[in-house]
Order: sequence, then C-alpha cells, then structure tokens
Amino acid sequence: MSELERLAASVLCVGFDGAFAEHAPLRELAELGPGGVVLFARNAGDLVETRALVDAVCAAIEGEAGARPFVAVDQEGGRVARLRRGAHDVPPMMALGAADDPALAERVGLLVAGDLRSAGVTVDFAPVLDLALEARSAVVGTRAFGDDPQRVGALGAAFGRGLERGGVAATYKHFPGHGATAHDSHDLLPRLTAGADLLRSRDLVPFRIAVAAGARAIMVAYVVAAAFDDELPASLSPRVVAGVLRGELGFTGACFTDCLEMDALAGFGAARAAVRALQAGADCALISHSLERAREARDAIVAAVLAGDLPESRLREASARLAALRASHAAEPAPDDGAAAEAARRAITVVRSPSPRDYTLEAGEAVTVISFDAAAASGADDRASEEATLNLALRRRRVRSESLRVPAEPTPEMIEHLLAVVTAQRSRRVVLQAAGAVRFPEQRAALDALLGNVPDAIVALMREPFDAVVLPAARIVLCAYGANEVCVEALADVLTARASAHGRLPVALAS
Repeated sequence: MSELERLAASVLCVGFDGAFAEHAPLRELAELGPGGVVLFARNAGDLVETRALVDAVCAAIEGEAGARPFVAVDQEGGRVARLRRGAHDVPPMMALGAADDPALAERVGLLVAGDLRSAGVTVDFAPVLDLALEARSAVVGTRAFGDDPQRVGALGAAFGRGLERGGVAATYKHFPGHGATAHDSHDLLPRLTAGADLLRSRDLVPFRIAVAAGARAIMVAYVVAAAFDDELPASLSPRVVAGVLRGELGFTGACFTDCLEMDALAGFGAARAAVRALQAGADCALISHSLERAREARDAIVAAVLAGDLPESRLREASARLAALRASHAAEPAPDDGAAAEAARRAITVVRSPSPRDYTLEAGEAVTVISFDAAAASGADDRASEEATLNLALRRRRVRSESLRVPAEPTPEMIEHLLAVVTAQRSRRVVLQAAGAVRFPEQRAALDALLGNVPDAIVALMREPFDAVVLPAARIVLCAYGANEVCVEALADVLTARASAHGRLPVALAS
C-alpha cells in the first residue's frame, strides 16, 4: 500500500460483519487500514465479548497501518443503543430533557462512557442536538432532548461532558439540524426550508453551545439546508461545512459524515460522496456496511488527489484531526450505577390527569394492560432490541395485571376483539400503552374506540408526548418517553405510587 493510499484510508470509518474475531474480516480490515471502525448491533455480544472483538480488529489494523484505529458506536440511549448485553439500560435523550437537569445528564453520559470503555469504544456518535420540532418525525422523536434550543444545547453539552470525562469522545449530531423535517435521511434526502435567520436562531443554537463548550467532534446530516445551499446535502456542501460550521461557529475539531451508504445519497454513490465530503471540509467518511465500497472510496480519494481535485494538504488536515481525536484521555470511573434509573424516574411526566389518585394502581387491583408494539421508527433504530413489559413490572409490584399485545397498526378485526375483551372485563382497570399514535392512524382508531368504551383508562405514552394531541378523549395521560426497561420500571413505580411524576414536557404540544 502506498503512502497516499494509507493517508486516504486514514480518513475512513468503516463497519464490518461479525460479533467474534473468528467471524470478522480481519485480513480485509488490515489491508484497508481505516482510521476508525464503527460497531453496530450485528457486532455486539456482551461487553467482554465486544472488547475481545475490538482488540482483535484494532490489532489487525494497527499491525498493518501502524496506528490504532478509533472505535465508534451509536450509543444514545433508548431505542438507539448498539451495545445492550451487560451495558446499562439508559433512557432516551428526550427523557433527560423531561428531567431537565444538566448535572444528571452529565452523570448519565459518564455512565455510558464507562460501558463503552469496557467494550473498547473510544468515540460515541452521541448526543443528538436535533430539535424535536416535527411531531411526525420518525428519525428524531425521543432521540432529541426537546424543542428548546438553549435547553437542548445545555443538556447536550452536559451529556457530552460526561462522555469526555469517561474517556470517550462525544460526537454531536446532526448538524445543521434534522428536527424540522419528518423525512428520514436513511430513506431519502430531506430538505430544510426555513430561512437562514431562523436556522441560526433555532437549529444552530445547540451546536453553537457545543462548540463553545469545546466539542471535539460533530457529525453533519444528509439534509439540504436550502438557506445555505439549495443543491448539495449538508455533508457535501462547502457552504455548510467550511462556511457555517467552520467559519461561523468556529469549529476546529473532527467533522464526520453520516453513513455514505444511506439512501439520501443514492444519487452520488459512496466513493464519489467521500471525495465531495472531504472537499467540503469534512474529515471522516463513514461507510457502515460494505468494505468493498470503503476500498472504492479510498481509491477515489487517491485518484482525486492525483488529479488535483482534492489538495493533499486538505487530506492531511483531515487525517491529523482524526489522529487528535484518537489521542487517549484519562477516564474517570462512573460515580454510580443509579443515574439512568434516576433519570428515567424523574422524566415521567403527567400530561393530563385530575389528580395522582386517578392514575394510581393499588396492590391487588385487577388491571389489563393493552400495549401497541413500538415498531422501528427509522433506519437508526435497533430493530432487534427487546421491549420491556409493563405488565410484568406491575406484577412485581403486586398488581394483578394481565396483558394484550397489539401490532402498531391493528386491523379492524383486532380492534373489534379488543373492544369485546374490555367490555367483558368491566371490573378491571385499563392501561393503554400508545407507541407512535401520531404516525399510525390505525393505532389512533383503536385507542379512540377503547377510550370511548373505557374513558377512565390510563394512557401511557411510550414514545413522544405528541401522541397526546391526537388522543383528545384521553383524560389520564402520562409519558414515559421510552419502552426500554429503565423507562418501563420508572413508569411502574409512578403508577404504583412508589415514585412521584416530576417530569416537565420537553416539547410544546399543539392545543
């Protein structure tokens, strides 16, 4: 491999298959010599197994390339957490927004960093600084802290500070903001139509706060911010990366693209997009799935330098920024294991209820929990992750609970069956677990029908509080922000009066 090929490979971060060293493409990774690797659920065992895989991959690459790669992962909490077995279950960013305590957010970030360091991970593609501005957004939702730019910036900077204290580099994303569009860049290229003044006073504010707090890494989105560049996706736009991020915000750290294989860039192709991103001022091209595409990207970068289309100085600058990101930092131990559970409890929010008595379930009380499956909201979700069961959590608290699970989009026949069951069990309290009702009309129809039959049912929102807006008949509504275990246990504590609901809505709800 030539020196220029090594340099080109050093600005790539690549994904690969295999959860164990014997199944991983070690030879191909060593021959490519990327500057970093990224882990997904397909690579994750428990933390010890993941560490063994990481050490084998890093040793193979370091032996050939001469430098240990950084190891990245998307570990946000909630529905986007690639490492689960042996890792702390952490509520999503929006739950931290509802708890609204930067010191607590920092403790959770430090807790996450401890898990990542145990697995050998040195870069976290978190926290999300997008604003939750679009109720129908499947890609942002509970991944955002909320919709207030200053509060999101403060909480995001605190979470990132916790990661950095734990020896893991935080990567703030997705610049210049993905929250004002309902479209998922995993599937198509979204457009932000807001004017430049609005973007600067709203969407860019959390990133400006992060940069001022010393952000070392930022990930740029695949959205067209028309006010800055009406044609190119932000990751490939010199006006956005060099002009706004570097020039206006003064960011000097490492700039990552999102995955170059996402459908938002289908018209470019990964290799061509990698060159365009470097030309725009990005430092690392992320290719999450195909090592063949990664090799093509390396070769395209080399060809662009030789043709004079990409200055070698720009390539060396990008490589140097990633080398600085790889530099190790002393890691503090996590202060306690209870930060995640505390955050989840403090997040539980009463959206509507006459009094706490109306949503309190007594020991021995007969309850039917009807839960709608929280289908994967976007391409960022961990599709194989298991949801916790409120029914079992209530049983552990001595409530006589039974459960019915329903698809996120139930058929009319299923709705009819639910009504028949509820009608036949008039003596039982009913808890309805909504999950994305704002996006699923069939789920809304089922919930409306059930609320017409049981108006005093407790509605538990397991995703965003936006669901409350489309359920006006619900008189008792609480929001847990997540269906993972830590959120469900917190909700069960509140429903059985073992904890009080102190969360505040992190987003404005339409009247």
